[in-house]
Amino acid sequence: MHAVMLGLLLAVTWSADPVHSSANFTVTHLGISHVNGIIPIKSATIDVPDGSNIPSSADAIFDPSGVDTRNNDRDSDLRSPHFFDAATYPVMSFKSTKITAVDATHFTMTGDLTMHGQTHPVTLDAQYLGRATTPNGQQRIAYEAKVAIDRTLWGMTYGNPFAANSVDIDLDIEAVKRP
Repeated sequence: MHAVMLGLLLAVTWSADPVHSSANFTVTHLGISHVNGIIPIKSATIDVPDGSNIPSSADAIFDPSGVDTRNNDRDSDLRSPHFFDAATYPVMSFKSTKITAVDATHFTMTGDLTMHGQTHPVTLDAQYLGRATTPNGQQRIAYEAKVAIDRTLWGMTYGNPFAANSVDIDLDIEAVKRP
């Protein structure tokens, strides 16, 4: 079993399953409707102290070149220098700096979000959803997390007033216990 020492606690490391995990976003268009999309999660690692469901650390890598809003023209614009500039900044990342338990299943996770060449702190409201074992014996754990960011902090100012500056991000993570 892969484990790391965190102080005196032994932590189990979990790796996100990209097929069963997603980074979803919603932005208001023209002030009247929502545009939804997904940014692929390339990888994520979650350390969970043995006997707990609340992580002690988490990090993730996202692929802005794979943004998908179900509209090719809009997706191309989002990948362009107007927004993510995926050719110049091919990776987005999150690395936790502090995780605080609210109760046995809810926690806040503060960390550094890097995108568009800039890093800023964000705090996500998160929840442990459960554990399961697949028919082949693989252990899995699931979480969800939510945060609203102001895209202009990362230098993405194009599109205003058509696209709101506030972007809601919802993460759904299903992770596999490392052997």
